[in-house]
Amino acid sequence: MTDTLPGVDPLFPPTRPRRTAYLVTDALDEVTLTRRLAALESPQCVVVRPNPVRSASDLVWDVLTAAGKNPVAARSSRPTTGSAWAAAAAWLTAARTEHIVVERGHRLSEKEAVRLADLADTVGATLWLIWSSSRDATEMGNALESSGHSRLHGWRGKLPPHGPHRPLHAIHLEDFYHLLPLPTPATSLPPNPGEITDPDDDWPTLPDVDFPLFLAACRRHLAADTFDQLNHVYRSEAQRTDQFVRRHPRTLTAPRTSDFDRALNAYLRDERLGPAATPRLALIRLRAIQASLLSRGVLLRWQPASLGPSPAGRLTTWLTPTVCRALRATVPTNAAAATVLSLHLSAAPDRFSHVLCRNVDEDGHYLYLPASADHAVHLSADWAQAIDQSEDDEHPGRGHTTGKTPLPPYAAEILAAQLAYRRAEGSGTRRHLFVNYQEPALAASERTLTELILRTCRRIGIQPHWLHRGTCREDRQIGTGTGPQTDWMTARRLTVTILDDQGGGL
Repeated sequence: MTDTLPGVDPLFPPTRPRRTAYLVTDALDEVTLTRRLAALESPQCVVVRPNPVRSASDLVWDVLTAAGKNPVAARSSRPTTGSAWAAAAAWLTAARTEHIVVERGHRLSEKEAVRLADLADTVGATLWLIWSSSRDATEMGNALESSGHSRLHGWRGKLPPHGPHRPLHAIHLEDFYHLLPLPTPATSLPPNPGEITDPDDDWPTLPDVDFPLFLAACRRHLAADTFDQLNHVYRSEAQRTDQFVRRHPRTLTAPRTSDFDRALNAYLRDERLGPAATPRLALIRLRAIQASLLSRGVLLRWQPASLGPSPAGRLTTWLTPTVCRALRATVPTNAAAATVLSLHLSAAPDRFSHVLCRNVDEDGHYLYLPASADHAVHLSADWAQAIDQSEDDEHPGRGHTTGKTPLPPYAAEILAAQLAYRRAEGSGTRRHLFVNYQEPALAASERTLTELILRTCRRIGIQPHWLHRGTCREDRQIGTGTGPQTDWMTARRLTVTILDDQGGGL
């Protein structure tokens, strides 16, 4: 083993084929170490606690549990050991994990320790193995340094491409405290990142009237100071809507009205109603948007009666931070990512099942969607392989897609994990984001993704009323594959009509 090198900072390791591993000696098994590791735990610093009673293949479940996955859900999904290790690497890569700390690492066999070191190399993290035993750790250190290969008793298999040597430093517990200090205290964040929590958002009960009478009814029923605040929000929202319409003057005339429908769908979903902090704030915004659009010759109808009790609660996004925290406890990355897209878009899988890896941002912050179900065939693998290998064709906007669709910041890690999983499989940029794992060359079928999403939603305790297994009986419903891509509005019973000069749209 090599000794500790002075001046080496593990937070900024040099560029090497293999990541540095640290063997930390804790012969006294200090109690304070457990409390310190609990304070260090975060997505960037994962603490693995090996179960003392386990089989040779159970280490991956300890790693997944350390990464925040539900142990019961991990077992119930029944992934193979290989796919479980791949999922662990994908989740840690998406979380940008920098440190993997193994508490009581003396419980590991040499082969398990080397497997964790390989995982750290894959995700670009530093491995810290806490040796809390009086036994000599020389053999463990030699195994880590040589990647498990020995001249006399070598493990079978090919040697690593960069050679077996891994930088290894043996340090004491005091050096570990110095090299990996405690993080700064966390700051509280608003419930919805990107939406600042304001006391004025907690509105009283609003009148149950349609938008032409909404402002007048609020004046009659609300206190004067409350109405002044509401009126300010209402007027500001109307001005925002006017600016939105001015950005789309040409789409209000035939035959491009479907483009306006899609633009309005994205505007309501990504900017105004979806990220609203409270349902009542979303209702105020909706009424102001309806009034402003009508003055521009656009009738936006809302039918709340078909949404059940508290229909304003259906206006905001279903993809809340609480839901995303539950989805991050899911082991299969495809189940979590497909559920994120379905809940955010309020769409059936036929809207995104043909998305390619190139149509997803590296960090999961946005994606490009097919313009419609009919155009989704242009995103098939055959088309992707036939196009020219030019820089213009590499642009993610190519391939009959709509504009950039942003995703909530708290959901980006889930989509990034699925992209990391697919790239680890060698997907590159031109293959599908969701594939049939019995036939990886084929895209995942809509029925398979629907079942996967429904099972995931049932596990986390939500029920998307617009997603079902059968075929919709009404036109322009979700999943029919007809009409413009306005699934988000359809799920909230919002319809838009462009009025002509004679009022024929009425």
